[in-house]
Amino acid sequence: MKPNQLHAFVAVVEQMSIRAAARVLGISQPAVTKIVRELEREVGAPLVERSVKGVRLTEFGKAFAPRARLLLADMQRARDEIAQIRDGLTGKVSLAVSTSFALTVLPAAFKDFHARLPAVDVQFSETVLPWMLARLREGSLDFAVAHVVPGRLDPQFEAMELFPVKLVVGLRDRHPLRASRSIRELYQAEWILPGDDHFSGREAVSPLLPLGLPPPARVIQGQSVTVALALVGQMDLVGLFVEPLATLTFKRHGIRRVEIEEELPMLSVSVIKRRGQLLTPAAQHFVECIQRASAAAMGG
Repeated sequence: MKPNQLHAFVAVVEQMSIRAAARVLGISQPAVTKIVRELEREVGAPLVERSVKGVRLTEFGKAFAPRARLLLADMQRARDEIAQIRDGLTGKVSLAVSTSFALTVLPAAFKDFHARLPAVDVQFSETVLPWMLARLREGSLDFAVAHVVPGRLDPQFEAMELFPVKLVVGLRDRHPLRASRSIRELYQAEWILPGDDHFSGREAVSPLLPLGLPPPARVIQGQSVTVALALVGQMDLVGLFVEPLATLTFKRHGIRRVEIEEELPMLSVSVIKRRGQLLTPAAQHFVECIQRASAAAMGG
């Protein structure tokens, strides 16, 4: 299985067109077709089928596409690691972080990293955990930093805990239920879940709520923490946020913390990577900077 075969196949997958793939790769259409056919013979199954509408992936092609991306990403990571060892720490680190981590610990970590390794290019993404896991799975991220629920991370990933954080219930200052002191009193309200962890939808609220209550009748799925903060600050919604973010942003958005009598579960801010994945030297240095900044933040 050769790199040019993987590149050609991935280009066809991304463009869903032989012509467009050829244009991206800078080679002719017959050359793309020939290379993909060679790959099909090597894997022993058809990957792509032509149709009047272009091309479509076979069942085998759909299964192989994420593997092809991962193989290409790992090959690039191996080249980066050799170059970093040979030429000193240069190259690139690609990571994704949650919103609250980006606003709290990340600046100190990146300042430390950049002072030590100024020649390394860093590509940041601020996003939610499902997106992070998909990109880790396909190999386009070195690692991610997010809030996870202990025991709920897919076994194909491994997490290194940095520090625990509490969940906080937030309401706008004039919310009719602002004097509530129990989850039961908030149960009939409309909820929104920020996408700062891997909960989404009605079924996701239940593990977060004590007393064994079923999910609330109305839950807005929020895939953006910024959107969740804005909506909770302007509407009669109940929001769940992590404590560092609440401390930093609630007052600015006109949100008050509700001191409920029930104890909500803790989340773990963790560095996440594919299980068994070896980080490049530059990526490992960044993780160490994150560990130091996290320890300093907790000590403070």
